[in-house]
Amino acid sequence: MKLLKLIPAIFLFSSCGNNSSDEKKTTVDSSRIADTTYTAIADPGKSYEIVNTKGYYVWEVDIKKKTLRKNPALSPAAIDADSVISGLNRQYDDILLEKVSIGHDSIALKITNSDYLTNQMGSSGAAQYIAQAVINLTAVPGIKYVLIAFKEGEHASPGIWSRKDFPGYIIIQ
Repeated sequence: MKLLKLIPAIFLFSSCGNNSSDEKKTTVDSSRIADTTYTAIADPGKSYEIVNTKGYYVWEVDIKKKTLRKNPALSPAAIDADSVISGLNRQYDDILLEKVSIGHDSIALKITNSDYLTNQMGSSGAAQYIAQAVINLTAVPGIKYVLIAFKEGEHASPGIWSRKDFPGYIIIQ
């Protein structure tokens, strides 16, 4: 039954646009960006892993203020889908995005366990996550559409988004 629901989504995804042969593809090894372990002041004997997402996101998205802040730590040559997905997974460790495919001008992703996204983050939390994912993934050269497949819940539904679905954002320094 799940396969029958996924077939129309895949068909729609594959028809999102065309892939120009003169588009430039950039691939970077995301293992170059490492997390750091810090010693916490509250408990000097214990080390905590602080997640370094600065190397993974292109835009810091704030849906309440409708602002985007460019990541100064990221070089344009380091922008690729795998790095962005890895950064989202590190930042939102209860929502694990999995890349299904990249084709034409689109990327297909799935979230196997979407309960946290759809039922526990609330409407604004789910909207923030989807905006963060879509805006950052559409910043990857060649990606214009993002399909995210997951089980629908109270606060979020699966779908296909583009950067045009997030109008009115202001870029701040």
